[in-house]
Amino acid sequence: MEQYDKMLTKKLGRYLKTLRESKGVSLNTFAYENDLTTATVSRIENGLVDTKFCTLIKYARGLQIPLDSILSQLEIDYSIQE
Repeated sequence: MEQYDKMLTKKLGRYLKTLRESKGVSLNTFAYENDLTTATVSRIENGLVDTKFCTLIKYARGLQIPLDSILSQLEIDYSIQE
């Protein structure tokens, strides 16, 4: 993963964790209710893995927010070419 990709992965993870915690849902409960493993949720929220699209959809459903609202928070710079 290149530097910019790593930064986006960490930013996404922090944001997803903040959203989950703001709903008052534990990591274990969120994982169980959204057909994810606790290890997967932990790795995503700590920015250790590049999240699959299907997993991101599970997050949006579990948090009851539109997927585009998650993506818009990343403020992706589309001009960067690695």
